[in-house]
Amino acid sequence: MRTTLAAIIFAAGFGLLCCQNASAVPANPEPIQQAATAVSGVEHAQYAEHRTRHGIVKCYRDFVIGRYACHKYPY
Repeated sequence: MRTTLAAIIFAAGFGLLCCQNASAVPANPEPIQQAATAVSGVEHAQYAEHRTRHGIVKCYRDFVIGRYACHKYPY
């Protein structure tokens, strides 16, 4: 038990020593705004497409779990 506790304390101390050089610097708002506008507003997590006799059915799901939202597109 003492060996395990000593190893965990050593690993935590070593991790703190390695991460001490990280510093907080004020961010320039212009590049952040450009990156935010360049990314599309909606990115779907899941996508499925089915071909039928009457057209194409495209289904999207915003989260990993949940129902698909399907839309029909004629040829």
